[in-house]
Amino acid sequence: MTWREKLRLHKSNPLAALYPSSKLLVVLLYSFCTMLIGTIKVGPGQYPLWLMSWFLVVPVLCATSGIFKRFCHAFTKVLAIVVIIFIVQSLLIPDKIVVWQLGFLKVYHSGLQSAIYLSFCILNIAGIFVWMFQTTEYKEMSRALEDSGMDYKAAYVFISTLQMINILGKNSRTIMNAQRARGVETQGNMLVRAKAFFPSLVPLILGAITNSEERVLTLESKGFDVRCKKTHLFELERTGKEPVVNVITIIITLAVVVWRVALWVL
Repeated sequence: MTWREKLRLHKSNPLAALYPSSKLLVVLLYSFCTMLIGTIKVGPGQYPLWLMSWFLVVPVLCATSGIFKRFCHAFTKVLAIVVIIFIVQSLLIPDKIVVWQLGFLKVYHSGLQSAIYLSFCILNIAGIFVWMFQTTEYKEMSRALEDSGMDYKAAYVFISTLQMINILGKNSRTIMNAQRARGVETQGNMLVRAKAFFPSLVPLILGAITNSEERVLTLESKGFDVRCKKTHLFELERTGKEPVVNVITIIITLAVVVWRVALWVL
């Protein structure tokens, strides 16, 4: 194996190894179908219950891609936010019809409709994006963007923005561990956590600025700003399954559109 072959990604799973553009097509069409299915109301209460069944596509897709455990770990944060949104929506949107009541807490019909629609739309769209980012590395996205004709500077800014989230998260955990090692209380109720978190913002921001300056110097030393034909050590290859996946995705989308139009007509 040559040194160039070591820089290539060899994924055994055909879905995880798909070219990023094919994954993006799946994400966009799935999100479009989610919004379309959300308009279908069923049952006496006219709730968008089909969104719940549609969400099962995401964990099945992640399990087939071999990233189910990583998906569950990453999706727990999204799920916590969605639970809060569901509770707030169902309790704070008033209506004449009360679906459920416990003391002064009332779940209204309109509130429950809005809660189901908004919560499962977020779950579906966020879930399919989690699948894409868990199966695609940042350097794959950057290489695919450049291959699509995007300027290499714009591609770098886009990927650097995505990487910055992970970098800031790691630096924040490092600072909090250092604070804990010095005897600072970082665990407890919200007030204790806030007292420990806000002082850590100063070194976190200063560290981000320092890292940005170092990155600029590194790029300048490598001739990043020079206008010439760029060479790439990392080669992104297609698996050959992309046309099949694209056709299947488009067929499913057309089926959903025809189904929705038929329900409108009938």
